Amino acid sequence: MSTVHPTGAAGPGSLFWVLSVDKPGLVSTTRSGTYNPRPGATREDAYEEIYTEVTASHPALRGATVLFFSLEPNQL
Repeated sequence: MSTVHPTGAAGPGSLFWVLSVDKPGLVSTTRSGTYNPRPGATREDAYEEIYTEVTASHPALRGATVLFFSLEPNQL
């Protein structure tokens, strides 16, 4: 199972993500964190899980438009 974590809770092989969403005139947010993919997970799987996690945490964001999404290896 994949896991989405707030910033700072990373595991081995984790990916760092940033997501900005907006509902014009209502609400917008930018969130970031880490994502630990399950074996065989795709970038689309990650996007869908992260979007669901972010919008589920604030019901007014459900159906919000994505302004920005980034998913990168969480290592320097």
